[in-house]
Amino acid sequence: MSTNSLPCFISTKSSCIFHRLFLLSVLGFIHFWSFAQDPYVGTFKAEQADIVLNITQRNNRYEGVFTVEGKRFDCVAVRAGAGVSGTYSDNGQSIEFSLGRSANDYFISTQGVNIPMKRTSVTAPFSNSASSPTTVMSSQTMPSVAKSSGKMYTSVSGYSFNAPVGWNLQGQQDGGFAFMRAGQQTVLSVTPHAYTTIDAILNDIYDQNDAASNTYLKVRKERYGSNGVLASFEGTMKGTPVVLTTLTLLSPHGGGVTFTSIAPRAEHTNELSQTLKALAASTMFNKPQASPAAEQWRNRLNGKQLLYLYTGNGYSEKKTFDLCPNGVLISGGDTSASSSGGFGGDFSAVTQGGGSGTWQVNAEGNQMVLVFNFRNGSTSRFSLAAAPNGTSVLLNGKKYFVQASPSCR
Repeated sequence: MSTNSLPCFISTKSSCIFHRLFLLSVLGFIHFWSFAQDPYVGTFKAEQADIVLNITQRNNRYEGVFTVEGKRFDCVAVRAGAGVSGTYSDNGQSIEFSLGRSANDYFISTQGVNIPMKRTSVTAPFSNSASSPTTVMSSQTMPSVAKSSGKMYTSVSGYSFNAPVGWNLQGQQDGGFAFMRAGQQTVLSVTPHAYTTIDAILNDIYDQNDAASNTYLKVRKERYGSNGVLASFEGTMKGTPVVLTTLTLLSPHGGGVTFTSIAPRAEHTNELSQTLKALAASTMFNKPQASPAAEQWRNRLNGKQLLYLYTGNGYSEKKTFDLCPNGVLISGGDTSASSSGGFGGDFSAVTQGGGSGTWQVNAEGNQMVLVFNFRNGSTSRFSLAAAPNGTSVLLNGKKYFVQASPSCR
């Protein structure tokens, strides 16, 4: 999208969450959401046997159920090369299997046998179990509305909600959730945000006009209850008529959650906005509980600049990440390359790049992960570890020097 239509992408404001959510919603509609586009999520049926695999993605792994001649076998898997690989449980034994594809043909391999499969749905018709919420705030601040009665989901970002009945969980990522309904293109997302005031939310919601992507959306917005904002966009995305509705709530602990529905105009009904209101009415907030290890890393990196340098064979690269105490990320860097003589003759080139957004440290099991959420909607994730010398850190195995940030204020 052009920076003229979305100036928040290049502004100096510390909060640009709405536009990141908006971009993600656009991408979700165009691609039926990345979770649904995963070629290994959905329902797979054997062409010549009574075997069905229902599988979805959650917390960076796949979970599913094999049904074989009426018997059910739970399975788990991870992405491996050009497919997924995992195990299923049979009478207490773990048996290996893999799901792969060749062109549009799928196959399951297990115990030395290859079984041709056909993908019959991009969503699995079951929901994963949900964890129990920790509640410190009820939904009494919401207008009266029928509450959602689906399973309860709890986010590490400090909120929980009842899932919408009839919607299938497609996956979880970065403290958020994505749902779809079988046979429809409508996407419903639940995503944490970092706003601190209602005015900040209202100021970041406005009409979208971008000729480059043929996107024109007119917005209507209003306060919702004592701690929310309801907004509805209507128009076209990529030339396709759509309706996008957001309902954003503030948490008493800072930040909060945004519920979003995005639907082709032909699928949109008032029931979608009622679904968002039901989700909001079921929402409960708790203070996010950071792991001690993640908190130690946050304290160590607050106000620091991470510096990466490489030079060799006529190529040099420099990257900087300034991690400000208020959660703001400032990134920068440049690369250069040169050559003298030889087949390509003499040349030199220099490129510069950078961006800004927010940063956070998460604990995923025993692994610390540094997450950058950029204002252009992209996300970068790095495994985080101390370097052997104790004064540097390793991001995805590359050494970065740690020094005081010259940019954080």
